[in-house]
Amino acid sequence: MTSENAVPAGAEKPGEFPKIPTKSLPQILTEVEDNIKEAVEAARRAEEAAKSAKQSAAAATRASGDAAKRAKETREAGDRVIQNATRAAGEAAAKAEEIAKEANKAAQEAARKAQDAEKEARIAAQAYKRASAAAKEAAETATKASEEAARKAGEAVQAAARAADQAAKKAEEASTAGREAAALKTMLQKSSVAGKTASSRENSS
Repeated sequence: MTSENAVPAGAEKPGEFPKIPTKSLPQILTEVEDNIKEAVEAARRAEEAAKSAKQSAAAATRASGDAAKRAKETREAGDRVIQNATRAAGEAAAKAEEIAKEANKAAQEAARKAQDAEKEARIAAQAYKRASAAAKEAAETATKASEEAARKAGEAVQAAARAADQAAKKAEEASTAGREAAALKTMLQKSSVAGKTASSRENSS
């Protein structure tokens, strides 16, 4: 059974009949050949595209493998870095703890030395005060002794001066007595000579 709306072969609209080809057979063959060439070219391009896609797929596969390898290497390197960092952190923490202990010990030693130094400073200050007081007392004693010595020296000088005056007076008196004694002696000698001369004269008479 044929539908009323059926389109005959070669017709464009219902109710129309196929157009009778008006082109010549060579033209038709040329068009067919051109269409075949275009189909062959399209098939060739499709084949090249398929090859390119295959190559791209292979390159993508290789890149994916390389990326996976690099990712594995990166992960392993990251694991090593983490392990090294963990070990270094542990070592650093242990070193820091050791340094902290040493610093605490040094601080305690410094505090003890500071206390000892403060104690020694107090002792030295007290000794300085005592020495200063003793030096002041010694200076006062020396001043008094010097003043006393100066006073006694003055008295001794005065006494020496008086003794010298007395000695000078006595020396002058002794000199006067010596001159008088010499004069008396001379006079006595003269008197003795005169007496001997007179006696001699009397004996000779």
